[in-house]
Amino acid sequence: MRRILLAAALIFVGTVCSAQQFAVGTNVLDYADLGTLNIEGSASVARRWTLVAAARYNPFLYQAEEGPVSARQQVYAAGVRYWPWHVYSGWWLGTVLQYQEYNRGGIRSPETDEGDRYGAGFSVGFSYMLHPHVNLEAGLGFWGGYDRYVTYSCPVCGLTRAAGERFFLLPNDLKLALLYVF
Repeated sequence: MRRILLAAALIFVGTVCSAQQFAVGTNVLDYADLGTLNIEGSASVARRWTLVAAARYNPFLYQAEEGPVSARQQVYAAGVRYWPWHVYSGWWLGTVLQYQEYNRGGIRSPETDEGDRYGAGFSVGFSYMLHPHVNLEAGLGFWGGYDRYVTYSCPVCGLTRAAGERFFLLPNDLKLALLYVF
């Protein structure tokens, strides 16, 4: 059994070391979501496969005439992408496992939702090479999973309207990203 695990580890390490391509990028559209900071990193593990890790963070609370407005969140995601042609070039299909802690409210109504979401998703996109080291990437995805939430009547009153657990299906990865490929 140990020999099989050792052989599998050597094959995996050899695959990772032979690719030697990495990319770091940011989704420009996330900044329009009340200033959500974000970063994505990926590593090529084969001609058509990349491992992807991403994080989004928004600590901001804005004051409007109607009251506080927020889209606070921290999101952590890890997944893989399949590239039919070559990594970082052309179309891709991806899957992701994701965790989100959120507090969102005051945007359309004074209600505020907060909670934790766990789930998995699927996405599709296209990466266009602007320069040998710079790509423009567009994509769209959905994710679903489990949500533990609390809904408050307003951001500051603390009056609970609803609380519970539910399943969800939401859009994810609406992206127009700039990537630097090493």
